Amino acid sequence: MPPKRKRNAQKAPARSKRTDKNATTNIVDAGPSVENGSSVDSVDAAPPQKKTRNTRTTPTPTSIPAPAPEPAPTPTPTPRAETTTESCADTMDISDDPIPQVVKSSEKMRRSKPSRPDPYTTLPAETTSYIQLRFQLMNFKNVYRIVQLPATFTFANLHTLIQYMFGWSNSHLHRAEVVSYVVMHDPNGDLAGTMKRWGRKPMLGEFLGGEEEDFGDRISWKYERDDNPIYHVDQYGVRPEGFGEYYAKAIKDSHLKLGEIWTKDFRNNASLGESPNDEIGIIYEYDLGDSWTVHISCDAKELFFESRTPINCPIVKQAKGAPPIEHAPDWIPGEEDANDKTVSDRIFVRENFQLYCEGKLMSCARRTELAIYTPEEEAERQQRLQRQREQRMEVDSDEENYDDDDDDDDSGEWY
Repeated sequence: MPPKRKRNAQKAPARSKRTDKNATTNIVDAGPSVENGSSVDSVDAAPPQKKTRNTRTTPTPTSIPAPAPEPAPTPTPTPRAETTTESCADTMDISDDPIPQVVKSSEKMRRSKPSRPDPYTTLPAETTSYIQLRFQLMNFKNVYRIVQLPATFTFANLHTLIQYMFGWSNSHLHRAEVVSYVVMHDPNGDLAGTMKRWGRKPMLGEFLGGEEEDFGDRISWKYERDDNPIYHVDQYGVRPEGFGEYYAKAIKDSHLKLGEIWTKDFRNNASLGESPNDEIGIIYEYDLGDSWTVHISCDAKELFFESRTPINCPIVKQAKGAPPIEHAPDWIPGEEDANDKTVSDRIFVRENFQLYCEGKLMSCARRTELAIYTPEEEAERQQRLQRQREQRMEVDSDEENYDDDDDDDDSGEWY
């Protein structure tokens, strides 16, 4: 045993010279140390002192331990809560491996996931195949749009387009259902463009001996498979609570395209041939509380179109009327009927929908029109209205004699 201690004592100074340069490197719970001139085989040596960042000297090695050494004072450990990543790196012993957890954490911090494009504002792939659809605002006569859309249009793109065409703010939840066996109302009547019924189950009037029922009323067969929608589409792809597993196939709006609903060979459409293309429709609902509903249907004679060059923007062919002002009370002074409101000519410019997706154009249903404008134009308009209000207040500052009816049609809180 003494020769073994002697050999270790001769090697200790070389170790001390190496660690003198890196005396500040240390790590908590790194295992036994060979510094201080003691051998790992010696059980009589005192435990090594923990080095701190300010330690710049190396203790003198001892070749032979004392016969009766006094117990060494217990070093005060550094609290782990005060240890940072930087201090761990500065105090690490060169003979120790890095802590795997620290390396893994730093790798995760260096790897940043690329941001995914927004499916609602990203246009679909270009195509030459187009589908022509009618968008009818339910319960409002002659408020509709006829649009040719790319077959690659997703339901997420469809949601953004409806917000753009009807001047809504996209501040509520939305959902859509693809239905089959659609029967439309009389195209020459007041309810033209809206669905009279859908599904295989008959309406209540047929059970009452042919009596006509109120518009929109139908028997609720929610748990009958034959009367269920084909798809339930929303931004989450989750089936509505309380409905059975056979209610409909739930799917995200970014995962379903219009080219999968209507196909040139009707045997491949959404109903797999059970219904022809003109008997398949979409019921779109926005603001699930107030329920703005749009019925989307097609004409079998004017359904599929081909473009000479591949494009990915919708083409608005017809636009009439505009919905009431969103988030407004039941009646706004100076607001015209929905079917008498005008529509901005900008809606017929194909490239404007792309500008709307990029935030360079805005749309809003106002008292007399569906307006499409730039953010700069809206800022100028607000400044003009503010000057008009200030001028009227200077003329008549008495609040009792101030008449709100004298305001401009488009001024005030409700545009």
